[in-house]
Amino acid sequence: MPATNSVYFRRQDYASFWRRLLIDVIDCLAAAVICAIATIALWAWASVDVILLTWVAVAFCYFVLLKWSRIGTLGYRAGGVKIVGPGGQPAGLGALTLRLAFMSLGPLNNLIDLAFLSGDPHRQALRDKLAQTYVVKRQAEPVGTGRQVRKYYEICGYNFIFREIEEQPAAPAGPPPSPRPATPARPGVPDAG
Repeated sequence: MPATNSVYFRRQDYASFWRRLLIDVIDCLAAAVICAIATIALWAWASVDVILLTWVAVAFCYFVLLKWSRIGTLGYRAGGVKIVGPGGQPAGLGALTLRLAFMSLGPLNNLIDLAFLSGDPHRQALRDKLAQTYVVKRQAEPVGTGRQVRKYYEICGYNFIFREIEEQPAAPAGPPPSPRPATPARPGVPDAG
């Protein structure tokens, strides 16, 4: 399979741990308020199954459709970020749905997920690695392209292979340096090579 190129951003353009934590808290609170309002409105006549299905619909609409739209969620608007795919374009519905599915695995999972991004060069949480998405500042522009490579991770006893961007080194500005002429060895002086 041939390697494909992806864009990357400056490290400071990726959303930091604290910004991502603030975004997640705002978004979870907003979704919880919407679910509470829907529950109160449906409580008198709807079954528990209908209420649970409503919660799933609210989560999908809030965490997938709003992030996919130009509007964004309350957390993304407050944090001044956007979510992009490997090419720098807005993330697709499939990737956002995969992120939501990963996030729904439990509250401890979310903490491990966020803690993982602090040491990542592109500040990707595990859900971002899985869905091949990047959370960057809203005004961020790509600064280069790199190859997509597969990297192996062992996390909590599980093995994962994720695609990541391998940044290409920047080409030096100006003409290439000319090679230095070889100096002949002097008698009695050991060669330093």
